[in-house]
Amino acid sequence: MKLRQDIALRQQTRLTLSQDLVRAIGLLGLSNLDLGESLREAAAENPFLRLELPRTASLEDVEIADEGPSLIAHVLECLPGLVPAAADRAVALALTEALDAQGFLATPTPAIAARLGLPLAPIEAVLAQLQRIEPRGLFARSLAECLALQLAEEGPIAPEMRRLLDALPALAEGGPSALARATGLAPDTLAPLLARLRGLTPRPAAGFATPPARARIADLVFAPEGPGWAVRLNRETAPRLTLAAITGPAGERRAAQALIAAVERRNAALLALGAALAREQPGFLRDGPAALRPLTRRAVAAAIGLHESTVSRMVAAGSAETPRGTEPLAAFFGRAVAQSETAEAGPAVIARIRALVGAEPASAPLTDGALTEALAQAGITVSRRVVAKLRARAGIPPRALRRR
Repeated sequence: MKLRQDIALRQQTRLTLSQDLVRAIGLLGLSNLDLGESLREAAAENPFLRLELPRTASLEDVEIADEGPSLIAHVLECLPGLVPAAADRAVALALTEALDAQGFLATPTPAIAARLGLPLAPIEAVLAQLQRIEPRGLFARSLAECLALQLAEEGPIAPEMRRLLDALPALAEGGPSALARATGLAPDTLAPLLARLRGLTPRPAAGFATPPARARIADLVFAPEGPGWAVRLNRETAPRLTLAAITGPAGERRAAQALIAAVERRNAALLALGAALAREQPGFLRDGPAALRPLTRRAVAAAIGLHESTVSRMVAAGSAETPRGTEPLAAFFGRAVAQSETAEAGPAVIARIRALVGAEPASAPLTDGALTEALAQAGITVSRRVVAKLRARAGIPPRALRRR
C-alpha cells in the first residue's frame, strides 16, 4: 500500500515539475508585464510561492491611447461593400494584412496566392475590388499604380499620362531628361503632366492613425555610464518571486523552487541580452535609428551563449527605456544593406534618407544621386538604384514631384 502511495506521489511530483518546466521555458518569451500576470496565476496555485508585484506590473495599469481610426479598421468597415461575395473574404483579409503603413501592398500577389493555395487570378480580381476603396491609391503595388488609381477616379487616363506612369522609374533615376527619353514626349508635353501628378497623394494612408497596440512598459533600462552604457532590469515592472517559509507537500515545494530558479534564469538571460545590445549599439542609444549598426539575433545569441530562437523570443516580447523613450528590443537590430536589397533593407538607411529629404530645400530637392553621395559620406555605400527603390518604399516621391 505504501509503495503505491510513493509511486503516486512521485508521479504527481513529476507531473507538477513537468508543468513548471513548460511554464519556465515560456517565461523567456514574456515581458515583465506578462511575466507578472503568469506568476500571479502560479502563486495562486502553489502556497510556497510569494509574489511581489510592482504597482505598474499589472495589465490593469496599462492604458491604450485612443489614436483615432486606423487604416485596418477603415478597410474592415468598407469590406462588405467592396467585396460582396463571402467566398472572397479570406482573400480580402489576406490582402488587408499585407498593407504597409503607407497603404501600399507590401507582399506580392503571387506570394499571397501561394500562401493561400489559390491561383493568381482570383487574388488579382479581389485586389481590383479593394482598390476601389476611398481614399483612392490604397492597395497599390507601386507609386505609379497608386497615382493611376487616383487619376482613374476622374476619368480615362490619357495615353501620354499612361506612358509617363509606365516610365516613372526613369524619373527617379535620371530626372525629367531621362523621363523624356523613356516616354518619347517633348518637355512641354511632360511639364503639365508632371504638374498634375504633383497634385496627387503619394501616401494614401497618411490620414489614418497607426493601429492601436498595448502601451509598452520597459523591461530593461539603459543609462549612460562612463564612455558606455549600463543596463538593469526595470524595478518598476519586474516581479519578485521568493520561497515562503512554511511547511507543506514536498512536491509543491520543489515545484516552487524550480519556478523561482526559472525566473532567475530568465532575468539573467534578459540582462545578458541587454548588455550585448549596449555593447553593440551605443550609437543607436545615443543618436537613434540613423546610427544603428548591422546586428542580427544570431550574432547576439552566439555572443551570450543562447539559442537563436531563445533570443528571438526575448526580443519579440521585450522593450527598453532609453534616453529617447521606450523602444522595442527589435529596434536594436538591423542588417547591412546589399546592392540587391530594397524592402528588407536596414532601418539605418531608411532613417538617413528620411532625414536628408526632410532637410532639403523645398525649391531644390535632392536627386537620388545626391542622396547616394550623402549616404556614402556617412559610410553607407549603396547604389543609386537601391536608393531610388528605398526612397519609393518609404513613400517619398521622386525629386520632380517634391519640387515646390
